[in-house]
Amino acid sequence: MRHSFAVALATTTIVALLVSPDTSARAGDGARVRVGDRGELVRLFADRTFYGRYSNGSNFIEYYAPDGRVGYWDGCPHMGQWRIDAMSDGAFACFYYPTMAPPGPHCFDVFRASDRLEFSLRGGDPSGPAQAWTRMVRPGNPEQMSLTDSGCQISGLERDAIPAAIISGLSVGE
Repeated sequence: MRHSFAVALATTTIVALLVSPDTSARAGDGARVRVGDRGELVRLFADRTFYGRYSNGSNFIEYYAPDGRVGYWDGCPHMGQWRIDAMSDGAFACFYYPTMAPPGPHCFDVFRASDRLEFSLRGGDPSGPAQAWTRMVRPGNPEQMSLTDSGCQISGLERDAIPAAIISGLSVGE
């Protein structure tokens, strides 16, 4: 099934892609600490590309433009918006995709766990497993993700369909 970052996280309750079948929903031996500072979350997201995996094993790539637009790829492009909101219990990331069903917004608590970020649906069990995690984060938009294209509708994701040219350039810690 095709899912945006937010939709996949909401329906299933973000390092090297495809190298091993990493389907664990928790970081290895590292402590999991919530990132609750709004400024820190903005710095983690703005002008970064996340290469990640959902707990169901499917992969995604997502670029977060500093102006709040987002380009997402799961086998086809999707455009959307991202923002960091805050309440008395801390800051969290929210996503909206107008061409996806449901479009959102979908909001997530973000955690640092070892060498990755983990995402848990806001309002869920913060001690439970992550629904998605990063496998790598790169500065800028190295994949030239479109911020205006949404060429696909939800109808069936070719799992792990990330182009070989993208995969070959990835390594842990880049």
